[in-house]
Amino acid sequence: MRKRKEMKAAGHRLVDDVTALNSALMDRLSLHTAIETTWFFNGSVFALTKNQERIKFDIHDNINSGISEYRENRKK
Repeated sequence: MRKRKEMKAAGHRLVDDVTALNSALMDRLSLHTAIETTWFFNGSVFALTKNQERIKFDIHDNINSGISEYRENRKK
């Protein structure tokens, strides 16, 4: 990945390998009313809430719990 720019210039394309479980998580997140957008980066799934909060989610996380826990921990 450190040579990504050189590989791209040479005509090669590197993409992240998103597992089926992470893809399903991203689908669930995108359907949630509090989530604006989702993305996969460096092996993890992230979401941006409508309140502009960037939260990292795990495959087995409950979305509502993840958002509320993030907000509780942020206040401390």
